[in-house]
Amino acid sequence: MTFDRLLPWIALGLAALAVLGVLAAVAAVLWVRFWRRRLSPDGGFDEVIETRTRDGATVVLTRIRPRGEPSRRPPVVLCHGLAMNRHALALDPERSLARALAARGRDCWLVELRGASPTGVRGAARAATFDTYLEHDVPTALATVRAATDADVVDWVGFSMGGMLAYAHLGAMRGEGVRRLVTIGSPVRFTGYPATRAMVAAPYVFTPFGLNVTTPLGWLATGAAPLAGPWLPVKLTRGLRPHHYDAVALRRVLGAAFSDVPAGVMKSFARWVHDDSFASADGRVDYRAGIARITVPLLVIAGDRDRLALPPCVKEAHALAGSAEKRFLEVGTATGAHAHYDHLDLIMGTKAPDEVFAHVIDWLERD
Repeated sequence: MTFDRLLPWIALGLAALAVLGVLAAVAAVLWVRFWRRRLSPDGGFDEVIETRTRDGATVVLTRIRPRGEPSRRPPVVLCHGLAMNRHALALDPERSLARALAARGRDCWLVELRGASPTGVRGAARAATFDTYLEHDVPTALATVRAATDADVVDWVGFSMGGMLAYAHLGAMRGEGVRRLVTIGSPVRFTGYPATRAMVAAPYVFTPFGLNVTTPLGWLATGAAPLAGPWLPVKLTRGLRPHHYDAVALRRVLGAAFSDVPAGVMKSFARWVHDDSFASADGRVDYRAGIARITVPLLVIAGDRDRLALPPCVKEAHALAGSAEKRFLEVGTATGAHAHYDHLDLIMGTKAPDEVFAHVIDWLERD
């Protein structure tokens, strides 16, 4: 058979592949949207405020008011980690650090940085970096909470990147407005991160051809959520240990707590992992060196088997901080926990309320 006779069949085959590709893409989108709606928490939030930063982006603040007798202590601002959103710290009544604090009378505010919320995600994502969060989103969040509550200061609880932002704000940037600080799984050094290198390479895969301005980690996590369960091998679930969750809880973690990430933010982490640095994009501000300027009372928490924020890389912040009152806590079997703790287990594991949240509450209850 000559090539001329084969050409129509080749064209037909390519057309069929194109149709199948489109159908597969549509099916994938419908699959993710269905499970995102099904796995989304019921809410239970008292107030949602969308506020604008000086550069025109949207930061979303979600409030959970005190349950019972209000505390005389200041409001608590809780900030999520990389590729996460407000639900990471308020997933459900059983796994909600924010609600545990509210039950003790604290006024809690959950920050959703630009790109973590669907609100204005496209415009925000195009220029967002860690430096952008630090320059605009953090000061805007602090100012909004203080204005809404008439408080001079707040307590800050940061998970992963949320703690890193607090280190940079209070240290290198000489920011103010925080009374006491808790960081959970927040690294300031990036040695020994072979698997994380693969994760932070994602923006370079998706953005060079203009396919997207975000790295679709939230989309991928939601798509995988229905297949998750405590039976999964630990080697396949870097960042959490499946036996810390029942099937429903694990699917909700993946389906509700994750968000897509602005590519510029992922590139910040890629640079730090490659260089073992923690500095601004232009190299002029050394965030790690600035930690020595932090003087507020500081509680640093790490998971003993954290594979995304290795314990020594988290502990270094405790050593560097200039705080007169500071404590490092490694949660795991050696310190009395029921099991080893990976990254997400610290805020969403079944035993986290007793083995992690209790320490946070105690630290923030102090004068």
